[in-house]
Amino acid sequence: MPDFLTQKSNLNNEFLNAQACLNVLSDEEKQELINSKTDIVFEAGEHIVKRGVLANNVLYLTKGLVKLELTNDSTPSTIAILEPHSFIGIVCCFAFKKIDFTATALTKTTVSFIGMDVFERFIKNNGDFALSLIKHMSGISNQLLHRLTGLSKKHIDGALAFILLDFMDIYKADEFELPMSRVELANMLGYSKESVINTLSKFNREKIIKVNGKKIKILDRENLKQICKLG
Repeated sequence: MPDFLTQKSNLNNEFLNAQACLNVLSDEEKQELINSKTDIVFEAGEHIVKRGVLANNVLYLTKGLVKLELTNDSTPSTIAILEPHSFIGIVCCFAFKKIDFTATALTKTTVSFIGMDVFERFIKNNGDFALSLIKHMSGISNQLLHRLTGLSKKHIDGALAFILLDFMDIYKADEFELPMSRVELANMLGYSKESVINTLSKFNREKIIKVNGKKIKILDRENLKQICKLG
């Protein structure tokens, strides 16, 4: 059975992740999901789904990293970097007939496309699954609000520190490769490319991090946390 259907779930958890939600399905429903889903591999930089297409599927990220963007006044804003075993844009999927976000692969990525009709049938027939999905979507919405409001209040030093700590947590390592260009990073933070480059250089000079192209090594985690906190 696929690994995204192996984790034990607990509806009393403060936050249910996507993997735990799917594990609330009955054995028969899990098998139906496996039989009906379509797995597609995307290369880095490829659009997984673009704003405006019909919302025919629920998307589940199996492998890789994905950038999720929303567009307001023709300006795209990165609202999340998604890790494996996440739903892609789940809080938007059931709101409109058309997708209201754009998802782009940051690394080589595998996504399971699950028919919306299958998902809606599970919701109608399995109360525990419906409850788990509500709790999951509520938790995701809460995380997005805290992330966006937190970043909006930070100066470039604090915002960049926030993102670097975020990637350190995603990769679970002090050394990693940024899966995006300086321009993409600047767009994500809402600052200019020059500001991002200058701040990375500043952190490098102060030996908080070591920068080599896209390769980042966190040298002083506590200092970086303090910069993020003070913003």
